[in-house]
Amino acid sequence: TADTYRIAAIDQLKTYAKILNVPVEVAYSIEDYKNALTKFYNYDIIFVDTAGRNFRDPKYVRELKEVVSFENLDVSTYLVLSLTMKSQDMIDIYHQFDQIPIEKVIFTKMDETISYGSVLNICLNEKVSVAHFTNGQNVPDDIVQANPSFISDLIVSRYENV
Repeated sequence: TADTYRIAAIDQLKTYAKILNVPVEVAYSIEDYKNALTKFYNYDIIFVDTAGRNFRDPKYVRELKEVVSFENLDVSTYLVLSLTMKSQDMIDIYHQFDQIPIEKVIFTKMDETISYGSVLNICLNEKVSVAHFTNGQNVPDDIVQANPSFISDLIVSRYENV
């Protein structure tokens, strides 16, 4: 984890790691990050958690790049966006990450809205895929894998009784 910003973020991930019986390392710097990658080199998958900050401020994206290296690795990068955000805010935040190769988007807080058109806006305008949706606090039960059928049903479900 590179989330050294949020209170108790490290403890929360250590708890999940213990439950899953997987190791966790904390990266306070790019050196820590590289050491963790070296340590976990033989693992099939390495998850890297970063802080959820106000990424409307470009300095946070720069700070992220100072702690996590995105070059020369077989990396899949996911951007997490809240469905409770305005569509234009999502697009603006997505563009703040132009320097980072975003492969897919994960949408959170599906249970807190009935408006899902922004999903379509991001997918079509930014040519990015959706990996997952979250619809509650019960990890991993409230994680839904995205697919075109699910997304289209989600968007049109609001209009079924109209």
